[in-house]
Amino acid sequence: MSSTSSNEMNQYASEFPTGNFVEAVRTSCRSFVEQSSVKVSQKGIENFLNKLDKLQYEELSDDVTIRMPLKFETVNDELNFIAIIDLLNFGSGYRVPLHELAGRGAFDTIRFGAMSFHIGGKPLDAATFKNSTIFDIAEIFQIPIDREVKHEKLDFVTISEPTALKPFAAGLTAVLNTTGEYLQAHNYKDLAQFIMEHVKENPQNATSLTEHLIKAFPGLNDSYLFPDQNEPVFLYKKAQIIVYHLWYTFKEQLPELFDFKDIDSLTVFSDNIIPTMLAHLGIIEVPEAWQQDINNNIDLSVQAATTLRAAGVIACEDIVKAARGGAGPVNNMTTGSLDVYLWRLGKVGDYRKIPRFQLRDTVMF
Repeated sequence: MSSTSSNEMNQYASEFPTGNFVEAVRTSCRSFVEQSSVKVSQKGIENFLNKLDKLQYEELSDDVTIRMPLKFETVNDELNFIAIIDLLNFGSGYRVPLHELAGRGAFDTIRFGAMSFHIGGKPLDAATFKNSTIFDIAEIFQIPIDREVKHEKLDFVTISEPTALKPFAAGLTAVLNTTGEYLQAHNYKDLAQFIMEHVKENPQNATSLTEHLIKAFPGLNDSYLFPDQNEPVFLYKKAQIIVYHLWYTFKEQLPELFDFKDIDSLTVFSDNIIPTMLAHLGIIEVPEAWQQDINNNIDLSVQAATTLRAAGVIACEDIVKAARGGAGPVNNMTTGSLDVYLWRLGKVGDYRKIPRFQLRDTVMF
């Protein structure tokens, strides 16, 4: 986040919640949205559930995107692989230049980089993370960070200038560096050791692992405090999705550790796709001025983006509550399955063409 302004940095909340971190996401988002110009439509929720295709929901709510055609020698190798994908699961604001310059979107770029680490035999450990440079990351993730352009006045002379993706590569580097620094300072070889030691002492506990991750790594502290707000708002998208994917991957392989009994207590993993889909489906009402910026691929403010993400959290809470109360055909709906359904639905057919809001200057989504 090398281009982050001091004003934007001040909008990150420095304090952790008191009590349950996941519950703090739920309560702070509801309070934050209630004070905003964004509305959640209960009529929209009712219409969505009444029209929901149960078979399509069951297909798209299975999170197959985290399953890769790779072989892992050990559980720790696979655990490291999943954790690094979700730790670096941001860059949604760079969707347009990524497709233009790298030929793939943000999530596919992160998966490609993680697979490059794995296939290339480069260890996903603290030392690698701490010592990675922007040039290493540009090469591994295949992100063009500089390009040659003609000199304005001198014929046959070219000069190097940064591409629009250089800040994205800088963000990836910064998150890896700070993660590696923490791991080394606390004598952990890698993320797998950090996670495994905790779940062995706190087995089958999603909330505990979520808090453990957030407290350790700056790249997961997805929380904000704005000048006109008295209380911070917490989102913790990446920390929760790490926990969800570990449950999804290892709940049968290592149930005594990863079959989290409180997995359904997690909120949705609100990025830019979830609110975009909810707005398109008539569940979230977006202010017209924000919608114009979204349609024109103009970055929203940090506060506007945070408001939409928070609205995604509470809208999905209300959808799940209504579904479990008997509305619609999926009465066993969970926040995790709803998140995956909406995220994957956003990749289907014409849904891909819906303009998504963007915020480039963040490493949180």
